[in-house]
Amino acid sequence: MPRTRLPASPVSAPSIRQRLLSSSLLAVLGGYGLLLGAHGLFSSQERRSYHRVLAASVQQEVLPAAQAPGALRTVGDRLSQLVSPNLMVWIETDQGVPWRPPRQLGGFQLPKHISLTRLLVRASLQHSPDGTAGGPAMLQSAERTYLISAIPLVLEGRPMRLRLLEDVTTKVERERTTRLLLMLAAAVSTLFTGLLLRPVLSRGLAPLRDLGRRMQAIGSDSLDRGRLPEEEMPRELLPIAGEFNALLERLAISWERQRDFVNGVSHELRTPITLVGSYAGRLRRRAAGLDNDERAQLLLIEEEAERMERLVADLLHLARSDAHQLQLAAEPFDAGAALQRVLERLGVACGGRLRFDPPPTQAFALGDSRQYEHCVANLIENALKYAPPESAVQLRLQRQSGQLVTHVVDAGPGVPVEERQRIFNRFQRGRHTASVPGSGIGLAVVKTLIEAMGGSVGVGDAPGGGADFQLRLRSATPLPAT
Repeated sequence: MPRTRLPASPVSAPSIRQRLLSSSLLAVLGGYGLLLGAHGLFSSQERRSYHRVLAASVQQEVLPAAQAPGALRTVGDRLSQLVSPNLMVWIETDQGVPWRPPRQLGGFQLPKHISLTRLLVRASLQHSPDGTAGGPAMLQSAERTYLISAIPLVLEGRPMRLRLLEDVTTKVERERTTRLLLMLAAAVSTLFTGLLLRPVLSRGLAPLRDLGRRMQAIGSDSLDRGRLPEEEMPRELLPIAGEFNALLERLAISWERQRDFVNGVSHELRTPITLVGSYAGRLRRRAAGLDNDERAQLLLIEEEAERMERLVADLLHLARSDAHQLQLAAEPFDAGAALQRVLERLGVACGGRLRFDPPPTQAFALGDSRQYEHCVANLIENALKYAPPESAVQLRLQRQSGQLVTHVVDAGPGVPVEERQRIFNRFQRGRHTASVPGSGIGLAVVKTLIEAMGGSVGVGDAPGGGADFQLRLRSATPLPAT
């Protein structure tokens, strides 16, 4: 039995591969972001630690001089010697006023557009205005970056502060450049990681793809032998494989029960239906004194019994096909003669609507002639349902590429292209069948029987409108006379 596939959703969810790839890249970017943040934090801590060490060394230089007589002058001279291009040190009164800063300028390099006095005042207001000692604070001025700290001192009996102003602009710019290089390296590394992850994820998801292919290959005719090999499955897929095998076991049991039920019921119904039809026919032919209505009713019983017998036979064919027990002969038979027999059997019931022009020579095909006639009868019955009441159903034989093609052509609405495969599935009917009675298995039986004979069935458009059903069997040469 063919597997029914659900139509793909127009908007599908991201695949597992896409999710893993995006999640992995986000994790990589998050790791690089953490690395850059840690680098900036460590760099800032390193600058401040170096400044604290510098402040401690300056304090060690100044403290001995602060205890000597004339401490203010001595400390001022000592501070002048400590000034460097990147370091400014000075004494500040408890009111926050620098103590003679020009003398202490020394070699401290300051951009021309920056006033030293204004810078020192800003530094005084920026950090520890109450005179207490504090850790280094950041000071921005005219695109320059400084670290400022204060150390309390007592000089000549007066509370003062020792101020350190360190220019760390070069260090900050170097760190910024390093950070940009790290960001560029992170971007390149992320791109390389994404390219590398594609084959890695493809290889990692190979068991899932293999599992999907195995599941897709399982149909209703292979439920009992389509088990997934659990010993070959990765540890992560073992629960899925186990549950799937258990589901297949339950489906196989249910399918077997349904098949046995259909097979048993079909056999049980076959005998009484045959008896009803034969007795109705005998009664109609032999009973005397029946009026026309009574004869019509007996004829109707006979025809319905014959139709039910064909339906039961169809169910039996399907049940045998599901059980792999449908074996049909592949012997040469005269297809033209078989079609003539079908016309003789159905001609009266069809009201003379069947048309068949026999080929000029005998046309032989390989198959089972009885089941071939059954397939043609099903197609004729199907055509008569959908064709206009007064239209004819054409039968035609054609040799084509080593095949004998039987055409059953009607003048009905035809079969849309998107439905031409689906109508041969069981219990599937086309869009024009809402008001037409039917079981939905006639075309499925035709497909099952023809394929069992090594042929194929299809449908196309008739030249003048309508449907052209085609049975294709292998062409054969006639049997030699004995």
